[in-house]
This record gives sequence, structure tokens and C-alpha cells, in this order.
Amino acid sequence: MMAQQQPQQVDIPGMVNELVNRIRILESKQNLFAEKLLIMNQNMIEEHKNSIAEVRKMALSVKDVNEDMNNLKNIMKHLTDEAAGFAKDEDVKVLEKYINVWNPLNFVSEKEVKEMVQKEIENGRKSNTSE
Repeated sequence: MMAQQQPQQVDIPGMVNELVNRIRILESKQNLFAEKLLIMNQNMIEEHKNSIAEVRKMALSVKDVNEDMNNLKNIMKHLTDEAAGFAKDEDVKVLEKYINVWNPLNFVSEKEVKEMVQKEIENGRKSNTSE
């Protein structure tokens, strides 16, 4: 005769409790992951905002530098244009020769000429009267 097998008793309530505990642990882990993901997203958004602000500041700085460079270029162009109009060494030497020939320090003013003429006229009268 075959031995009759006894049905094994399954502890259904214990298994259900174990499954419930496992589900609670999994839910807890999922909640922790969700919180960490939320924090990471918030940090990424904040970093993104900071990066955009920094890029805008740098763009403004670059714009200012470009404006300064353009101003300097314009000033340099103006200075070179002005320098082109300056007298050259040769021109200055020619003028120096003419000035040395003329010797303007010996020139007389109109007033001095009038005074000299007046003195000569007076001297001429004196010499005419004494004769």
C-alpha cells in the first residue's frame, strides 16, 4: 500500500504578512528614490538658472570688451589720420632755413617804424633850423 501523502499545510496568513512587509520595504525604497530624484531635479534646475545667469554676464562682458575695442580702433584710426597731417622733418628743416635767412627777431613793429620816422623828421627839422 502506498502511503498516503498528507497535504502540507500552507501558512497563508504568514505568507501574506511576509509579502506585505516586502511591499512596504519596496514602497519605502521607491519613496526614497523619488525624493532623491526630486532633489536632484531641483538642484539641476537651480544650476541651470545659475549657468544661464553666468552666461548672460559673460555675454555682457564680451559685448563691453568689443565696444571698448571698437572705440580704441576708432581712436587709433583718428590718431593715425591726424599724424598723417603733421609736418615732416624735411618740411620743418625747410622752414628753419627760411626763418634763419629772414631772422624775424630783427623785424620792426609798425609802431617802432613810426617812432623812427618821427625822430628822423624831428632831426631833419632841427638840422634845417640850425642852418
